Amino acid sequence: MFLSHCLLDENTRYLGGACRRCCVREVVEQCMDRGIGMRQMPCPERVVWGGVLKRRMLALYGLERRSALGGALARRLLPVVLRHVRRRYRAIARRVANEIDDDLRSGISVVGIVGIDGSPTCGVQRTLDVTSAVRSMTRLDPTALTVEQQNELVRHHAVPGRGMFIEELARALAARHIVLPFLAHDLFAELDGRRSSVAFGAGPSR
Repeated sequence: MFLSHCLLDENTRYLGGACRRCCVREVVEQCMDRGIGMRQMPCPERVVWGGVLKRRMLALYGLERRSALGGALARRLLPVVLRHVRRRYRAIARRVANEIDDDLRSGISVVGIVGIDGSPTCGVQRTLDVTSAVRSMTRLDPTALTVEQQNELVRHHAVPGRGMFIEELARALAARHIVLPFLAHDLFAELDGRRSSVAFGAGPSR
């Protein structure tokens, strides 16, 4: 099973998004109970946005409060930034697709891919409206921001659809004629203290 990075290491979540002390245990235990090996995919946000703290993303918080011009410039440049982000995500997705292809060609069954619903990167059925979320981020006071406010921002800007990395991974797999189920761990259920509802199904086909 290929798992989104933060299912095994919540430290890479956005600030405020880590609510388990280590991993999403019920996903890990389900793999262990069924004798399924786990492959941790890279965290694209960590790679592209500046490490665990996402330093490039942190610079957006409160930008409009500091400078109206800075906020307007950030919104104007956002489409260009997102195109660059997608290109970087595409490269990571191709590397993961190559790993999956290598496993399959080596006779290893790949059960599926588990993403994170609610993530702008790894969402499977729900993602984030990044444009509107960034607009809200630029208006926040970073010196007074709480975990609750941060998570409410994420909830507020959630929309149906796939995250950018999952989109690129699906394309990369399709180009290799690989069909795998994409399963979704619900970030918002986790934030509410509920167990993951991910249930593993059938294996791959190609």
